Amino acid sequence: MPLTSDDLDMIAGGDPRTAVPELVAAVEANGLADPADAGYALMLAAELTEKQGDLPPALALVERAIESYRLVEAAADGFARARRGELLSRLGREDEAMAAFTALRPRLAREPAAATYLAEALEECGQGAIAEQWLTAALNVVLDRPETVERAVLANGLLQNRRRIRRELELPVDEYDEFADRIRTRDTVAKRTGQGVMYWPHDEFDRVLLRWPAFADVYGHTWDDHRADLEKALTVWTESGQSGFRMHAGEADGLAEYVNRHGGDPMNADVRAGYARQLEDHGPGAAWPPGRNDACWCGSASKYKKCCLPRSR
Repeated sequence: MPLTSDDLDMIAGGDPRTAVPELVAAVEANGLADPADAGYALMLAAELTEKQGDLPPALALVERAIESYRLVEAAADGFARARRGELLSRLGREDEAMAAFTALRPRLAREPAAATYLAEALEECGQGAIAEQWLTAALNVVLDRPETVERAVLANGLLQNRRRIRRELELPVDEYDEFADRIRTRDTVAKRTGQGVMYWPHDEFDRVLLRWPAFADVYGHTWDDHRADLEKALTVWTESGQSGFRMHAGEADGLAEYVNRHGGDPMNADVRAGYARQLEDHGPGAAWPPGRNDACWCGSASKYKKCCLPRSR
């Protein structure tokens, strides 16, 4: 049976020694339900290979992914090209790495996601100062355009990434930083009127599925599925111009108690939404996204950049 993107995620969550060849074989044997997923499968294989410390093979997989994205004209090639730059840098090929990053620079003023993937890649390579300079230049270009929804989305991504990097570089607050902070404050306040996101921590996820097995079709069959789906959805919403999300941890006993008091079927989305609103009323929740080096929102105690952040890709 052809593999879907969900199948690829499940394979990638297994033993890397068997997952990598299985992912590559799916691409080479045309075993994907959607041929456009070839780049994604190769990027998953590259990530697993890199985690095992095998940088040259990881780079080769990323380069194959870039070619796959080119064949289907997929915008996701930007993330793959940024990862290529990171790997080149880690291999000591600094000139090639900077050339790869420079080729992506024009996308900062065109693609909402570019501000994130390019800035993060430069930071990982110790080039935070260059990232700040490029984001500032792109922001000036975007703000010179007529006001449109597209311009607002681009500008917000550039502002927020620039603000984050300037904090890490300990640069003094400037006018753009103040503007970025005002936007985040506004969106955080707005979030209290319906922008909260409920999730199940690992232990609670297991309890939820034990009590309501049919929830596997709603939240995923594994905890890794659940948090990966949330991270991807939050990233898409952010790139569409939304921001200021706050994460609220649900509890199986809490949902059961809510149903006992208010009635209804937990499988009903409106019932779960009512429980989620109750969680919002009882606490501010955790801001999403956390800082790259902060503890991940999912409660794993790992750094966000090493835990759920890669799952948005």
